[in-house]
Parts: sequence; C-alpha cells; structure tokens
Amino acid sequence: MVRGLYTAASGALVAQSMAENVANNLANIDTSGFKQTLLQIQSAPTLDLYRIQTDPGQSPHRATPGVSVAPRVGTLGTGSSVYDTPEDFSQGALQQTGNKYDLAITGSPNAFFTVQTPQGIRYTRDGQFTVDANNNLTTMDGSLVMGQNGQPVTVQPQLGPVTIGTDGTLSQAGQQFGRVQLTGFNNLLALRKEGDNNFVDTGNARPGAPGVNAGLQQGFVEKSNGNVVRSMVDLITAERWFDANERSIKTQDDATNQLIGNVAKPLT
Repeated sequence: MVRGLYTAASGALVAQSMAENVANNLANIDTSGFKQTLLQIQSAPTLDLYRIQTDPGQSPHRATPGVSVAPRVGTLGTGSSVYDTPEDFSQGALQQTGNKYDLAITGSPNAFFTVQTPQGIRYTRDGQFTVDANNNLTTMDGSLVMGQNGQPVTVQPQLGPVTIGTDGTLSQAGQQFGRVQLTGFNNLLALRKEGDNNFVDTGNARPGAPGVNAGLQQGFVEKSNGNVVRSMVDLITAERWFDANERSIKTQDDATNQLIGNVAKPLT
C-alpha cells in the first residue's frame, strides 16, 4: 500500500513540474529571443521481483522436503521523476521593429550575442539593443554588447546612422569600426538559462565559432519559439495527469483505512 502511495505521489510531482514549466513558457511568449524549456521525464528506480517457492525433492541435511528456489518474475516500477529541463534552441520567428539598433540572429540556432554582465560573460538571443549614456551598445537591462575584439561595442552618434551588416560588421559614415561578436557552442546542452533572458556556460559548453550560416538582420528581433496552442494542450495534459494521480492516492489511502479499521481489528 505504502509503495503505491509513493508511486502516485511521484507522478503528481512530475505533473506539477510540467505545469510550472509550461506556465513559464507561456509567460514569456512575447519575450524577444526566449527559448522554451523542455521537460524530460524518466522512470524512477525499478525493483526486481522474485517468486519464492519450493521445488519437489529432498534438501540435503534438512528435515523439510524440497529445494528453495527464487525464479525472477520481472520488474516493478516505483514512479517517475524529472530527468532534465533542457532548452529548445530552434529558431523563432522574426519581427520587424524599425529600431536601427535591434538585431535578430538568423540562419542558425547555434549562435548567440555575447554580453558583459555584473556576473561575467553571458549569452543571449535577445537582440533588443539600445545605446547608453557612454555610447555603448547595451541590452535592455544594461549589459554591454561585446565586439569581436573582446571590447564593448561603442558607437559615435555624431557620425550618423549605424549600419550593421549580416556578418555583424559595424559601419558609420562609410567606415567600418568593429563587428558584433557571435558565439556558438560545441555542447548546447551545457548552456542553461540564468535569468534576464541570458544563458550561462555551466562548464562544458565549449564556446567557439557560431553555427554555419549564422547572420544578423538589422531592424528585427527574434520572437519566442514557444507555441501557444501546444503549450495549452500540455497544460491540460498536466492537469489531468495530476488529477489521475491524486485519485490514485485517495483510493490507496481509503484502502489503507479499511485495512487498519477492519482487517486489523483486534479480536474481542
């Protein structure tokens, strides 16, 4: 009985995690460059089942006839758990903004803007940029956008409009003065969300050149790659999954009460 309670409870907890994950994806459906989080579920450790029996025959040096054997019947599951929550880095749709500093990465899901934050170097697909009081190109939360030379990108507004090529080359008044740095990774699974729409290298992402065909489009931003319809279906699935496990817990709890109240009732 107790094993069944734990098994159903683990399923309910996974359903709760699924609902929270889907809710977060829906909440960021209008966040530029947002990558939806997936939920990977695994079965909990299984138990081997054996059938203890006595075969016909005489066991040596024992008074009881027969030989004890234990053939394997199979396995018994003990529930489920969340294995991992990786990101889906597929390309999101592009939205034209008209802002000359907005940039969208196109052509490859394995390319990220490199930004300097108070916590160190981070990576983002959010290309909503602006220029601060020091003429540095920054994200909306103030992080510095890094150039290919390893220094923050700095513009000179007095020289006129900034033109940004598909390869990230920065030009003003017909003169090139730098290039936006794009970074790719050899192991995207080791790149994880940190907050502020940034990603952090957890230690084994191995940064390098951006993916093949990666480019930039000025005056556009990449929208979230979340799917509202699919997320709503997943949310309903999580709710029904949770309800089913909740009913299972109640059924087993009622059975335990019957067992204690009737079967285990002391003799009078």
